[in-house]
Amino acid sequence: MDREQRRREKLYRTFKESLTDGNTPSVYDENDLLDIFDYANDVYDEYVQFEVILLAARLYPESEDMMQRRAFYMYGNLSMTEGAFNLATAHREESALWSLLDLMVRHPSDEECKSVMMSILDRYSEFDDETAIQLVDVCSDLGIFDWLIEHKDDIQRRCAYPETFLYEMAMEADSRSDYNLAASLMEELTEREPFNATFWHMLAQLQVRLDNYTDAVASVDFALAIDAEAIPYQLTKAQIMFDMKGDKAKAVGMVEEILVREPDNKVAVHTLAAMYTFENRGHDAVALLNKYLQSNPSDKEAIEHLLMLGDRDSAIVALKRYFSEGGDGSAEDWSAWAKSFYTRGQYEQCAVILLALLATTGQIPEWSPMLEGLYRSGEYEAIVTLYRDIVLASGDISRFDLTITDTLIFVLSLVRSGNPEAAKKLVDTVSRIDCHDISPFEKRLATMKVCDLMKSIGEMLDAGGDVAIERFDPFTAG
Repeated sequence: MDREQRRREKLYRTFKESLTDGNTPSVYDENDLLDIFDYANDVYDEYVQFEVILLAARLYPESEDMMQRRAFYMYGNLSMTEGAFNLATAHREESALWSLLDLMVRHPSDEECKSVMMSILDRYSEFDDETAIQLVDVCSDLGIFDWLIEHKDDIQRRCAYPETFLYEMAMEADSRSDYNLAASLMEELTEREPFNATFWHMLAQLQVRLDNYTDAVASVDFALAIDAEAIPYQLTKAQIMFDMKGDKAKAVGMVEEILVREPDNKVAVHTLAAMYTFENRGHDAVALLNKYLQSNPSDKEAIEHLLMLGDRDSAIVALKRYFSEGGDGSAEDWSAWAKSFYTRGQYEQCAVILLALLATTGQIPEWSPMLEGLYRSGEYEAIVTLYRDIVLASGDISRFDLTITDTLIFVLSLVRSGNPEAAKKLVDTVSRIDCHDISPFEKRLATMKVCDLMKSIGEMLDAGGDVAIERFDPFTAG
């Protein structure tokens, strides 16, 4: 980082500290406010950007440069397209930023976009930080990132801070999974700023994505040589060593040591849990996650890892704590979370989440994913327990909004768990349903199909003898 960048960072930090203290100076130099805004944009600090806009609007209402930034902030951060357009049409001076904003608001054809971009290059010889950032964003949003790649060198020569442009372009390439381009750009950044540990670390992560572990080790070692105490760099080094299947024990030991110093380090916990799992140390992974979740109950990723390890008791304890103490969202959100496991064929995990939700809140938005998840996992007794202790015990089955398929699962589970009489009683209840009043038509057909299936099950139960339930089980067919 050069002297100018350090000056901008100091301005930004001083301004932010003054906001925290409630002692923001009433007068700021206009150029300083522009630098603070641009640096805040570099580090994605929308709060500071917003405060700068408010202060500048009072101190420098005629500032064209700040008006440009306000317009982009309204468009990109607040989705106020009309407000941004009004500012763009009211501007008094021509600039690259106004031209870019006009493109963003109008979204013309690719050909026109590229033509306007070329005119910007022809007309302007220098781009400040904000212009460099918006160039990348605009080309990405308008679908002409290929034009940006083609004219990278021309743009870079015009940038007051080429590092900002290279960084933004590398991040965009990374988001597009173009890791070769991103790594190439990051290599250029390390050449320009060889003592920037962050750039070396980011290069190492990109090289890992390219399966270039040898170079990744060298890059992360450069980062550690600059900042040996940085835990993110240590974690990346350990992960690379583990993935290279070299000294796995040393890699595990490195992460364990990090957790001695920072027991609630989320990345370290997840990294070590994964290492334990790959090393067939499931019990250690469960113990680690249980301990971590005691003080971090809202970490869904840790709970998901626990679910995948198959320790149901630990997962239910963690889920109940999550639902009652730390979890964000509603019952519908949590039900959708459970169904995401179902769609991946992870039926048991889906069922466990919904069982815990039911136990915690007393109800769930829908029973079908839970019942089918339990059934496909062979948890017939658990389904029977739910039927007897909750559904029947309620005295009002209608309040559960059960589907005809839910009822079929109850019947199949009752049969499989050795309760043919209860199964027959439920079949007889269902047989009294008048399917002709059900709509829409597709739902009526589906209901009639399930009713016919249960009628066959009832006839089989009436006949006595061995019950060949597999013949009537749509969940095991095929």
